[in-house]
Amino acid sequence: MKFLREHSKLRPRPAAVFLSGKRFTLVMVCFLSCLIFQVSAGANLEELDVGVKAPDFSLEDFNGQSSSLADLRGEKLTMVIFWATWSRNSGKALAKAQKLYTDYKEKGLTVIAVNADRQQLTADNITAVSSMVQKLGLEYPVLLDKGLSVFYDYGVIALPSIVIMDSDRTIRYILSGYPIVGSKEMIDFIVAKIEGRAPTEIVQRKGYQPGKETLRFYNMGKNALKSNDAATAEKWFKRAAEADPKFVQPHISLGRFYTEQNQVSKAQEQFDLALQKEPENVVALCELGMTLVKEDKFEEGKALMQKAITAEDYYPPCFFWQS
Repeated sequence: MKFLREHSKLRPRPAAVFLSGKRFTLVMVCFLSCLIFQVSAGANLEELDVGVKAPDFSLEDFNGQSSSLADLRGEKLTMVIFWATWSRNSGKALAKAQKLYTDYKEKGLTVIAVNADRQQLTADNITAVSSMVQKLGLEYPVLLDKGLSVFYDYGVIALPSIVIMDSDRTIRYILSGYPIVGSKEMIDFIVAKIEGRAPTEIVQRKGYQPGKETLRFYNMGKNALKSNDAATAEKWFKRAAEADPKFVQPHISLGRFYTEQNQVSKAQEQFDLALQKEPENVVALCELGMTLVKEDKFEEGKALMQKAITAEDYYPPCFFWQS
């Protein structure tokens, strides 16, 4: 299989698993994940961070009208909300964004809601999305991320996730999961920026931050993937991992790469390395669990998936893959 992108929409999405006479479905796993949904203060985006330029995107609305981030962005700030109808905190985030939009749209704030309900949206899914939009009285653009291409480009870890950027698309604030304290800080940040005052001091909630050279190697790997240059991507990810042994993301990217190349043992090795460094890394737990399930290592995979969905962070692809 040709590896087209790090987060390919062609990745497996099994509906259910029945092995060795034991009944365990990913549907149930995902149902539980929605109930347990919690996000730690350290969770942001898997791919992007504050200070980098957000990727442009173009998506359609309910009427099939395509709009791009470049066209919609605000004069001062743009608030992009990734959300889903099944995410219990998405409604809160969307409603608060509507209040901010009403108060500050004339002062340079734009809000864009990007729905990431499922990998493939059915007519019923779209109806549910439309109903929620109408119920909340949303007046800002609501776009449908069919195929979840933007979701994966941004490396969303939790739903809802909010990305705030300035007029040139530089990311200034990220909030995952809409925790109470974090949401209050985010609102203060937006209002302060729009009104031209200094925001209240924000407590930094970043995880491990690699050095610039390591990030350069890693970004070179991502760029190579986008150019369909698999061999070069593998090389750069390996260099990033060697440059900073504490940096987990190159191992996860290599694990995904090897999974797409059907090199299962190499994929498992990379996910294991990631978990040796960060035993609670939800992405690595989920990815390795899925890999093991596909290899008929049901109990091991089940245990990892259960650990992933009961961790503080919640990784939505665990939900999407059952769709």
